[in-house]
Amino acid sequence: MNRGDIWQIELGGTAGLRPALIITRQAVIPHLNKLTVAEITSRGKGYPTEVPIAQLANFRRDSYVQLDNIQTVSKARFVKYIGSLDSATMRAVGQKAILALGLEDCV
Repeated sequence: MNRGDIWQIELGGTAGLRPALIITRQAVIPHLNKLTVAEITSRGKGYPTEVPIAQLANFRRDSYVQLDNIQTVSKARFVKYIGSLDSATMRAVGQKAILALGLEDCV
C-alpha cells in the first residue's frame, strides 16, 4: 500500500464497497493500522474540492477524487488494489485537501 494508490475499500453502512485514494504520507504507511483516504466517485458535482482523474488508474469511466469525503479506515477494510495516480495528480489532490480542510492560511 502506497500514497497515491487506489483501492476498493469496504466502508460499511450505506457507502459499502467504494474506490478510495490513499492520501496518508508515505513514510508512516508501514507503521499504521489505519490509513486516511479520499472517496472516488463517477459523478462530479463541480465542487472546488474535487480532482478530476478522468479514466486514470484503470477506471472505465471518468471519475473524481472528492476531498470533502476524507476518512481514516483500517487496513483490514482494503479489499482490492485498482491502480495509482501520478505525482502531478497527487499534487492537485494535496492542494484540494488544503482547501477542503480550510488550511489555506497555514501554507
